[in-house]
This record gives sequence, structure tokens and C-alpha cells, in this order.
Amino acid sequence: MTAPPPVPEPASTPGPDSPFVRFDGRILDPATAVRLPGVPIPSITAYVGDTVLVSGGSEDRVQEAMRVLGERAADLGLRIAADPLADGGPRLYRDAVTAGLPLVVPVVLVPTDATGPTAPVDVWPLVQAIRADGTLPPGTVELDHLMFAAASISGNPFGVRGLASISGDPFGVRGLASVNGNPFGVRGLAGGDPSYAYAGSGGRGPVSVLIDPPVPPADGPRPRVVVLDTGVGRHPWFTADPVSDALSTPSGDPIGVDPKDPVAIATAPDGAGAAPDPMTGRLASHAGHGTFICGLLRQTCPAADIVALRIMDSDGVVPEHRLTDALTGLGLVQAAAPRSIAAVVLALGYHAEVGDGPYTAGLESQLQDLAGRGVVTVAAAGNDATTQPSYPAAFSVHDWPAGLPRVVAVAALNPDTSVALFSNDGDWVTGQAPGANVVSTAPTDAEGSAGESVGMVDEDGRRRGTIDPDDYSSGFATWSGTSFAAPVLAGRYLAALAARTAQKNSPPVVSDLAALVPLGRTAGQQGPR
Repeated sequence: MTAPPPVPEPASTPGPDSPFVRFDGRILDPATAVRLPGVPIPSITAYVGDTVLVSGGSEDRVQEAMRVLGERAADLGLRIAADPLADGGPRLYRDAVTAGLPLVVPVVLVPTDATGPTAPVDVWPLVQAIRADGTLPPGTVELDHLMFAAASISGNPFGVRGLASISGDPFGVRGLASVNGNPFGVRGLAGGDPSYAYAGSGGRGPVSVLIDPPVPPADGPRPRVVVLDTGVGRHPWFTADPVSDALSTPSGDPIGVDPKDPVAIATAPDGAGAAPDPMTGRLASHAGHGTFICGLLRQTCPAADIVALRIMDSDGVVPEHRLTDALTGLGLVQAAAPRSIAAVVLALGYHAEVGDGPYTAGLESQLQDLAGRGVVTVAAAGNDATTQPSYPAAFSVHDWPAGLPRVVAVAALNPDTSVALFSNDGDWVTGQAPGANVVSTAPTDAEGSAGESVGMVDEDGRRRGTIDPDDYSSGFATWSGTSFAAPVLAGRYLAALAARTAQKNSPPVVSDLAALVPLGRTAGQQGPR
């Protein structure tokens, strides 16, 4: 019997290329996007061009959605490349069916007739056709959004490649461009004030730290927190008490990008892939992002067992299917070993294309399932200086089943406890913590091409000079973003959880974060003055 063809993977190979090449990305342009009658004009968002996410509460529902998807795709000259739930498909989804987890599967579409030149696949008209059809519940077939890390003050999604260029071409994809906003210039200086992007005013820059490493208690509970981000790099704080960079499902499949894969090693944002720009040698915009988050968790909760899994590339971009696959993997781990994970930190997000409707159903169902299994999700609110909800943080105010700990959406505070100007806000932002000009760990081998402005060897042979702005051999840096407020609040929760568990001398029992730690705000509160 002939073996079935392998299921095509969405375009998601790690690498240094532009995210719109790497993920076959599209920008939803409200001026030209296919619209539905009686529905508001869609907002700008970014997504994978040839992939949709299909979700449902059971295998039968997903298969029914695949049937409808195939019919509507045929009307538009497209077909499903392969069924991800069929034999020969990824084991992850079959394991999810067995474990009773909510299914979220990426499905690749290809032209029906690909014998000659074809236009690039764009799934937006297909998604709209399925919405108009009304056969499936809203949110069953949706875009595979491109998500962006909440540490780029200059805007989302553009401005993701560091200080490589001041003007950028095209539309500012290479740095703090003259075209800013979310995405490219629709809101001006989306970060509120460009000063936050410069070292000394909140931007990433090296510092010296003269404190002893946080040491976990000799005994007592060690609540596990999973950081889905860029991974973790080398640092002395993580030698005696290592941060794990790998976690597998019960079937042995790696969750997130496999850290042992040669391509992953070469492109690791907190390792070899930190300086991907061969023309300038600049450190990537999100080099060390995960390491910085891990350091904040170590500072706020030395007892935490930290697992840092890579789903993000060095430019801070994450296709949604990478996140949903990782959450499926965590669900399998939690199902096999109940209460083994206490919290998940997510420092990424996207703005939905159609209001606050049920167009994020798959991702939300996964986070609800994890909450039911005892996992608290702490998510960065985003750095666009907007009240427009950013997901997954904005699930914080959605109606969830009673008793489930909701996602906490975290805003960033300045050192004087005022709300950072770049921080998103609104009724959906439910927590706040220090996140501007905070100090944490950086990979000790991270160094870019920018050198000191003056350097010399004096007559005694000693090296003298000014500060090298991107030499992180000290192991520490300052940085700003709601990306960093989220782990601070998560660490405070984990510390309180560990203390309560130790007092009761019993295994950790996860509860709503707000039950243990003051969130600093309620819905609609604007923070201290």
C-alpha cells in the first residue's frame, strides 16, 4: 500500500528572512479587502497567506468544518493540500483527540490547478465566504494571524528588525522608521514616544549588576512556569539552577521549535541567530527577549521552575499556528501530569480584523482548557498606545465558564509607577507591573557590530573607552515593554503560590491570580498618578 503524502506544513521555517517571506504573509488592507454586508469594515491585521486555522470541540466538528472548507475553497479555485487529522498527519493532533483537548489545526490551501503560473494564495476571501455561508459556528475557520512580541516600541507589525535603518524600505520594516504605527503609520508614533526605544530612556542597553544571583529555597514547592517566546541563552544565573529550553509531549514530540534542530540552532534568537543582518551586524530586535523574561521570573520568584520554549523568531514574529500547536502540547503535558504547570507567560499578540467578535475561538478554547487544568495565563497588553484589544490578552474580559482563572492582561509601569506611555490600555487591561526601563538577564555572548564611540589602549596597556551599546557580556540589560511587565506579575503570583503551598504543606493548588496577588487595577482603571 502506498504511503499517504506528508501533510504540508504552514510556512514557518525559522530563518533570517523577512516575516512576510518566511510565513508567506499578507496584510489585510481595509481599502481592498473583501467585505461582508452589514459587517463593519475590517481592521488592519497580518496573517499567513495560504493557511487557515480550523477549530472545534471534537474531531467530528473539525472534520465537518474541513468538508465545508473544501467546498468553499473549490468555489475559489483552491483545495485543501492534506487533512491534518488523517493517518500520516502530525501525531500532535491525533494525541489531542485521544486526550479530549480542544482541536486547533492549521490547514494549508493550494491552487486547484497548479500546472502553470498562479497568483499567490490569499485565504481572506475564503474565510469571508465561510462566514457568509453561515453553516459553521463563528470562529470555526479563521486566519492564521501573525503575532508580534510586545517589546517593539515602534509599532506592530512593522519596525521589527532593530535599529538597522532610520527610514526603512519598504514601509519601515527594518527599524525605527519614519513610518510607524500599527501597522505602518496608521497611528503615527504608535509607541507613544520614541524615547522608550533608546538605551538610557528605556530601550535595550547593557548595564552592570552587583547583586548576588537569586537562589531557590533548599526545599519546598517549585511551581512550574512555561515561557513561550524566543527560548533562553547562556547566563550564570541559569547555571546552578538551569532554565530548561525543551519540553516534550507524552509521545515524545518537542513543544515549540525543537532546540536540537540544526536550523533552529543556527537561528536561535538568544544564541547564534541574535545577529542575522549580514549587512550591518546589528543584533536582532528581539535577541535575548526570552532570556530577559526568564531573568525577571527568577528575580520575582527564585523558587519557580522555569521552562523557556521557543516559538518566536529573532524579529519577534510568531505565526498563530505555532502558538496553538505549543498550547496543544502543553495541554497534553497537563493532561498526563495534572497540575504540573502553574502558569504560562505570553509576551505577544495581534489585533483582530473584525471587532471583538468570536473570531479567536480556537485560541480562546485552548486557554480555557488550560485554565480548567490549573494553568494561569499572563499576557502582555502590547505597546501600541491604543485601546484596541490585543489578543490573547483581551480574553481577560471575555465570558468564561464560572470558576476558571481568566487570562490577565498586563500593562507596563514606569519606574515612578505611572503607566508607560507606550502601554496599551482599556477595559480589557486588568493588571499592571513594572515594565519600563527594567533590568534583567541578557545572553552573555550577545554582541552586535555597534562599538564604543571612543576606544583605546593607554600607556599601561589597559583598555579604556566609552560604553559599547550592544555588548552584553556583563550579562545584564535594561529594556522596556509590556513583554516584561507580564513576567513580573507572573513571578509575583508564583511566589505567592509557592508560599501558600508551603504553609499548607500540600501540592500546589492553582487559583485565580487575583486571589493571591494585587493586580494593581480593575477594568477601566487608568493606574496611579
